[in-house]
Amino acid sequence: MNKCKRSLRLIATVAIASIAGFQAKAQQSVDLIMDNFTSSVISQTNVQLSNIAIRSAMRNANAKKAVRGSASAPVTKVNLAYTPTKDLQDRTFQELVTKLKTRDANAASAVNNALGAGRASYDQLFGQMVKESGLPANNAATAMAAYLEIAYAIVNNVTDQSSITPAMDKALQRQTATLLNKNTALTSPTAVAQLGEQLKLQAVVLYLGWQSTLKNGQFAQFRSNIDQQFKGMGFDLSKVSLTAQGFKKKA
Repeated sequence: MNKCKRSLRLIATVAIASIAGFQAKAQQSVDLIMDNFTSSVISQTNVQLSNIAIRSAMRNANAKKAVRGSASAPVTKVNLAYTPTKDLQDRTFQELVTKLKTRDANAASAVNNALGAGRASYDQLFGQMVKESGLPANNAATAMAAYLEIAYAIVNNVTDQSSITPAMDKALQRQTATLLNKNTALTSPTAVAQLGEQLKLQAVVLYLGWQSTLKNGQFAQFRSNIDQQFKGMGFDLSKVSLTAQGFKKKA
C-alpha cells in the first residue's frame, strides 16, 4: 500500500513534468503570466492535434487578420464545451499509462490500480470534484481551472477546502475561458476535447497525489515538488490569491 501511495505521488509529479517549462518575468501581471502558462499547456501537454487541423487553424487566424487589418481585432469565441467519447477517454488514459511505463513501472501500475478497469474512471472522479461548483465537467475551461485550483491549494497548503467557494471556482473558470479563447490552436472541436480530457486526467492524478501524501506524511516534499514544477512553467502559485474575481497577485 505504501508503495502504491509513493507511486501516486510520482504520477502527479510526472504528469506535470510532462509540460516543458519556460521563464516568466517577475513584473508580469497575473493575467499575462496565466496567458503564457495557458499557451505552454496547450502546445506542450501532448495534445495530439493533426497537421490538417493546425494548418486549418492557422489559415483561419491569418484570414481574420487580413480582413480586420489590425492585431486588435476581436477574438472569436471558441466553444469550450464538448461531448467526450469513450474512445477519447480510453486513449487519454492509456497514453498516460504508456508514458509512465517508460519512466516508472510502479507509477503506471498505481494509475491502473486507481483508475483502470473495474475502478472509478477519471471522468467520474472529475465530475464529483466539480459538482459542488456547479460548473460543467465537459468543458476545457473547467478542466484547466480545476487543474490550476488543485495545484494552488497544494502550493498554498489550503487545509480548509471549503474556503474555496463556488464563486471562486466560477471566477477562475471564466478567467481560463478568456485565455483559452485567445489561442488559435483551439479552433477545432477535436482539439478542445483532447485538451479538456487531458487536463481532467491531470487534475484527478494531481488530486490523488495530494490526498495520498497527506495521509502518508510525504506532503511537504510533494508540495515542494509541485511548487517547483509550476515555477518552472513560469507560474509562481505562492504569489497569487484565489478570489471571487479569479487569481489576483498577492499584496
